[in-house]
Amino acid sequence: MIVTLFVLSLIGGFFSGLLGVGGAVVMIPMMLAIPPLVGAGQLNMNEVAGISMVQVLAASVSGCLAHRREGHVHTKTLFAIGIPMGLLALLGAYFSKFMESRTILLLFGCLVLFAFVLMLVKKGAEDPEGLEDAFTFNAPLFATVGGAVGVISGIVGAGGGFVLIPLMITILKIPMRITVGSSLGIVFVGAVMGAIGKALSLQIEWLYVLPVLLGSIPAARIGARVSKMVPAIYIRYMFIVLVFLTLVRTWWDILFGAA
Repeated sequence: MIVTLFVLSLIGGFFSGLLGVGGAVVMIPMMLAIPPLVGAGQLNMNEVAGISMVQVLAASVSGCLAHRREGHVHTKTLFAIGIPMGLLALLGAYFSKFMESRTILLLFGCLVLFAFVLMLVKKGAEDPEGLEDAFTFNAPLFATVGGAVGVISGIVGAGGGFVLIPLMITILKIPMRITVGSSLGIVFVGAVMGAIGKALSLQIEWLYVLPVLLGSIPAARIGARVSKMVPAIYIRYMFIVLVFLTLVRTWWDILFGAA
Protein backbone atom coordinates (compact mmCIF):
# COMPACT_ATOMS: atom_id res chain seq x y z
CA MET A 1 0.00 0.00 0.00
CA ILE A 2 2.85 2.41 0.84
CA VAL A 3 4.43 2.12 -2.62
CA THR A 4 1.04 2.45 -4.29
CA LEU A 5 0.23 5.63 -2.36
CA PHE A 6 3.62 7.11 -3.25
CA VAL A 7 3.01 6.57 -6.97
CA LEU A 8 -0.53 7.96 -6.74
CA SER A 9 0.71 11.03 -4.85
CA LEU A 10 3.14 11.78 -7.69
CA ILE A 11 0.18 11.97 -10.06
CA GLY A 12 -2.01 13.92 -7.67
CA GLY A 13 0.80 16.34 -6.81
CA PHE A 14 1.60 17.06 -10.46
CA PHE A 15 -2.02 17.95 -11.29
CA SER A 16 -2.17 20.02 -8.12
CA GLY A 17 0.62 22.29 -9.30
CA LEU A 18 -0.52 22.30 -12.91
CA LEU A 19 -4.18 23.16 -12.38
CA GLY A 20 -4.19 24.92 -9.01
CA VAL A 21 -6.15 22.23 -7.17
CA GLY A 22 -5.10 20.46 -4.00
CA GLY A 23 -5.04 17.14 -5.83
CA ALA A 24 -7.96 15.49 -4.03
CA VAL A 25 -10.05 15.46 -7.19
CA VAL A 26 -7.43 13.08 -8.60
CA MET A 27 -6.32 11.28 -5.44
CA ILE A 28 -9.69 10.31 -3.96
CA PRO A 29 -10.94 8.25 -6.95
CA MET A 30 -7.50 6.71 -7.45
CA MET A 31 -7.13 5.70 -3.79
CA LEU A 32 -10.55 4.06 -3.91
CA ALA A 33 -10.00 2.23 -7.19
CA ILE A 34 -6.31 1.42 -7.72
CA PRO A 35 -5.05 -0.27 -4.50
CA PRO A 36 -7.45 -3.24 -4.81
CA LEU A 37 -6.64 -3.54 -8.53
CA VAL A 38 -2.91 -3.97 -7.78
CA GLY A 39 -3.46 -6.17 -4.74
CA ALA A 40 -2.44 -3.50 -2.21
CA GLY A 41 -5.63 -3.69 -0.16
CA GLN A 42 -8.81 -1.63 0.10
CA LEU A 43 -9.29 1.78 1.73
CA ASN A 44 -12.74 2.99 2.78
CA MET A 45 -13.88 6.57 2.19
CA ASN A 46 -13.16 7.72 5.75
CA GLU A 47 -9.54 6.51 5.45
CA VAL A 48 -9.20 8.01 1.98
CA ALA A 49 -10.53 11.38 3.19
CA GLY A 50 -7.94 11.52 5.97
CA ILE A 51 -5.01 10.61 3.70
CA SER A 52 -6.25 12.96 0.98
CA MET A 53 -6.33 15.93 3.34
CA VAL A 54 -2.64 15.43 4.17
CA GLN A 55 -1.80 15.09 0.46
CA VAL A 56 -3.66 18.32 -0.30
CA LEU A 57 -1.77 20.09 2.47
CA ALA A 58 1.62 19.06 1.08
CA ALA A 59 0.87 19.61 -2.60
CA SER A 60 -0.85 22.98 -2.16
CA VAL A 61 1.97 24.67 -0.23
CA SER A 62 4.59 23.36 -2.64
CA GLY A 63 2.65 24.46 -5.72
CA CYS A 64 1.67 27.84 -4.24
CA LEU A 65 5.30 28.79 -3.56
CA ALA A 66 6.19 28.02 -7.17
CA HIS A 67 3.24 30.06 -8.54
CA ARG A 68 4.03 32.98 -6.21
CA ARG A 69 7.45 33.36 -7.79
CA GLU A 70 5.66 33.85 -11.12
CA GLY A 71 3.49 36.66 -9.68
CA HIS A 72 0.20 34.76 -9.95
CA VAL A 73 -0.84 34.83 -6.28
CA HIS A 74 -3.26 37.61 -5.21
CA THR A 75 -2.65 38.01 -1.47
CA LYS A 76 -5.89 39.79 -0.52
CA THR A 77 -7.95 37.15 -2.28
CA LEU A 78 -5.95 34.39 -0.61
CA PHE A 79 -6.78 35.63 2.89
CA ALA A 80 -10.36 36.75 2.20
CA ILE A 81 -11.32 33.29 0.95
CA GLY A 82 -8.75 31.19 2.82
CA ILE A 83 -9.42 32.24 6.43
CA PRO A 84 -13.18 31.49 6.53
CA MET A 85 -12.59 28.42 4.40
CA GLY A 86 -10.00 27.14 6.86
CA LEU A 87 -12.14 27.72 9.95
CA LEU A 88 -15.16 25.92 8.52
CA ALA A 89 -12.98 23.15 7.06
CA LEU A 90 -11.85 22.44 10.62
CA LEU A 91 -15.45 22.00 11.76
CA GLY A 92 -16.41 19.90 8.73
CA ALA A 93 -13.38 17.65 9.11
CA TYR A 94 -13.98 17.02 12.81
CA PHE A 95 -17.68 16.24 12.52
CA SER A 96 -17.15 13.97 9.50
CA LYS A 97 -16.18 11.26 11.99
CA PHE A 98 -19.88 10.86 12.69
CA MET A 99 -20.75 10.29 9.01
CA GLU A 100 -20.75 6.98 7.13
CA SER A 101 -18.21 6.38 4.35
CA ARG A 102 -20.93 6.15 1.71
CA THR A 103 -22.45 9.47 2.77
CA ILE A 104 -19.07 11.18 2.41
CA LEU A 105 -18.59 9.58 -1.00
CA LEU A 106 -22.04 10.80 -2.10
CA LEU A 107 -21.23 14.32 -0.95
CA PHE A 108 -17.96 14.21 -2.86
CA GLY A 109 -19.83 13.04 -5.97
CA CYS A 110 -22.29 15.94 -5.71
CA LEU A 111 -19.42 18.39 -5.26
CA VAL A 112 -17.63 17.13 -8.38
CA LEU A 113 -20.89 17.28 -10.38
CA PHE A 114 -21.44 20.88 -9.28
CA ALA A 115 -17.89 21.86 -10.28
CA PHE A 116 -18.24 20.22 -13.70
CA VAL A 117 -21.58 21.87 -14.51
CA LEU A 118 -20.34 25.28 -13.38
CA MET A 119 -17.28 25.09 -15.64
CA LEU A 120 -19.46 24.18 -18.62
CA VAL A 121 -22.23 26.75 -18.28
CA LYS A 122 -20.22 29.89 -17.48
CA LYS A 123 -17.14 31.52 -18.92
CA GLY A 124 -14.73 33.41 -16.70
CA ALA A 125 -12.72 36.58 -17.16
CA GLU A 126 -9.82 36.90 -19.58
CA ASP A 127 -6.29 36.83 -18.20
CA PRO A 128 -4.66 40.25 -17.65
CA GLU A 129 -0.99 41.14 -17.85
CA GLY A 130 -0.71 41.68 -14.07
CA LEU A 131 -2.61 41.43 -10.82
CA GLU A 132 -3.50 45.11 -10.33
CA ASP A 133 -7.11 45.94 -11.22
CA ALA A 134 -7.47 42.49 -12.77
CA PHE A 135 -10.88 41.98 -11.13
CA THR A 136 -13.24 43.47 -8.54
CA PHE A 137 -12.29 42.51 -4.99
CA ASN A 138 -15.42 41.92 -2.87
CA ALA A 139 -14.34 40.73 0.59
CA PRO A 140 -17.80 39.69 1.94
CA LEU A 141 -18.62 37.71 -1.20
CA PHE A 142 -15.18 36.09 -1.24
CA ALA A 143 -15.52 35.12 2.44
CA THR A 144 -18.97 33.60 1.84
CA VAL A 145 -17.66 31.46 -1.01
CA GLY A 146 -14.68 30.39 1.09
CA GLY A 147 -16.81 29.38 4.07
CA ALA A 148 -19.24 27.36 1.96
CA VAL A 149 -16.46 25.46 0.22
CA GLY A 150 -14.59 24.96 3.50
CA VAL A 151 -17.26 23.07 5.41
CA ILE A 152 -17.85 20.62 2.56
CA SER A 153 -14.17 20.15 1.70
CA GLY A 154 -13.42 19.44 5.36
CA ILE A 155 -15.96 16.63 5.36
CA VAL A 156 -14.78 14.91 2.18
CA GLY A 157 -11.05 15.38 2.86
CA ALA A 158 -10.42 17.63 -0.11
CA GLY A 159 -8.76 21.01 -0.18
CA GLY A 160 -11.73 22.22 -2.22
CA GLY A 161 -9.68 23.52 -5.14
CA PHE A 162 -11.65 21.56 -7.73
CA VAL A 163 -14.87 23.38 -6.75
CA LEU A 164 -13.20 26.61 -5.63
CA ILE A 165 -11.63 27.17 -9.05
CA PRO A 166 -14.98 27.15 -10.95
CA LEU A 167 -16.44 29.50 -8.33
CA MET A 168 -13.47 31.87 -8.52
CA ILE A 169 -13.65 31.96 -12.32
CA THR A 170 -17.41 32.15 -12.87
CA ILE A 171 -18.86 33.77 -9.73
CA LEU A 172 -15.99 35.93 -8.48
CA LYS A 173 -14.80 36.71 -12.05
CA ILE A 174 -11.12 36.13 -11.30
CA PRO A 175 -8.95 35.42 -14.38
CA MET A 176 -7.76 31.85 -14.90
CA ARG A 177 -4.03 32.40 -14.35
CA ILE A 178 -4.56 34.28 -11.08
CA THR A 179 -7.15 31.71 -10.00
CA VAL A 180 -4.71 28.84 -10.46
CA GLY A 181 -1.94 30.57 -8.51
CA SER A 182 -4.09 31.98 -5.69
CA SER A 183 -6.28 28.91 -5.24
CA LEU A 184 -3.34 26.80 -4.09
CA GLY A 185 -2.63 29.23 -1.25
CA ILE A 186 -6.32 29.24 -0.32
CA VAL A 187 -6.45 25.47 -0.45
CA PHE A 188 -3.39 25.29 1.80
CA VAL A 189 -5.13 27.35 4.50
CA GLY A 190 -8.21 25.14 4.27
CA ALA A 191 -6.10 21.98 4.24
CA VAL A 192 -4.19 22.98 7.39
CA MET A 193 -7.42 23.33 9.34
CA GLY A 194 -8.99 20.29 7.70
CA ALA A 195 -5.95 18.16 8.54
CA ILE A 196 -6.14 19.32 12.16
CA GLY A 197 -9.81 18.32 12.27
CA LYS A 198 -9.08 14.91 10.77
CA ALA A 199 -6.19 14.36 13.21
CA LEU A 200 -8.18 15.41 16.29
CA SER A 201 -10.98 13.02 15.31
CA LEU A 202 -8.43 10.20 14.71
CA GLN A 203 -9.26 9.78 11.01
CA ILE A 204 -5.69 9.83 9.62
CA GLU A 205 -3.73 6.65 8.99
CA TRP A 206 -0.29 8.06 9.86
CA LEU A 207 1.54 5.07 8.36
CA TYR A 208 0.45 6.30 4.93
CA VAL A 209 1.32 9.97 5.45
CA LEU A 210 5.07 9.80 4.66
CA PRO A 211 4.82 8.30 1.15
CA VAL A 212 2.08 10.80 0.31
CA LEU A 213 4.27 13.72 1.41
CA LEU A 214 7.34 12.41 -0.42
CA GLY A 215 5.42 12.12 -3.67
CA SER A 216 3.20 15.21 -3.54
CA ILE A 217 5.73 17.91 -2.68
CA PRO A 218 8.21 17.53 -5.59
CA ALA A 219 5.47 16.61 -8.08
CA ALA A 220 3.48 19.78 -7.28
CA ARG A 221 6.52 21.95 -7.95
CA ILE A 222 7.03 20.28 -11.31
CA GLY A 223 3.36 20.77 -12.17
CA ALA A 224 3.56 24.47 -11.27
CA ARG A 225 6.57 24.94 -13.57
CA VAL A 226 4.73 23.26 -16.43
CA SER A 227 1.64 25.39 -15.74
CA LYS A 228 3.40 28.68 -16.54
CA MET A 229 4.26 27.35 -20.01
CA VAL A 230 0.70 26.28 -20.86
CA PRO A 231 -1.84 28.83 -22.24
CA ALA A 232 -4.65 29.58 -19.76
CA ILE A 233 -7.36 28.28 -22.10
CA TYR A 234 -5.69 24.86 -22.22
CA ILE A 235 -5.45 24.77 -18.43
CA ARG A 236 -9.21 25.37 -18.34
CA TYR A 237 -9.84 22.53 -20.82
CA MET A 238 -7.58 20.16 -18.88
CA PHE A 239 -9.39 21.04 -15.68
CA ILE A 240 -12.78 20.27 -17.27
CA VAL A 241 -11.53 16.90 -18.59
CA LEU A 242 -10.02 16.00 -15.22
CA VAL A 243 -13.22 16.83 -13.34
CA PHE A 244 -15.29 14.89 -15.89
CA LEU A 245 -13.18 11.75 -15.48
CA THR A 246 -13.41 12.07 -11.71
CA LEU A 247 -17.16 12.59 -11.99
CA VAL A 248 -17.62 9.39 -13.99
CA ARG A 249 -15.46 7.30 -11.66
CA THR A 250 -17.02 8.66 -8.47
CA TRP A 251 -20.62 8.17 -9.58
CA TRP A 252 -19.78 4.67 -10.79
CA ASP A 253 -18.64 3.90 -7.23
CA ILE A 254 -21.77 5.52 -5.77
CA LEU A 255 -24.22 3.74 -8.03
CA PHE A 256 -22.56 0.34 -8.02
CA GLY A 257 -21.68 0.00 -4.39
CA ALA A 258 -18.05 1.01 -3.82
CA ALA A 259 -17.51 2.90 -0.58
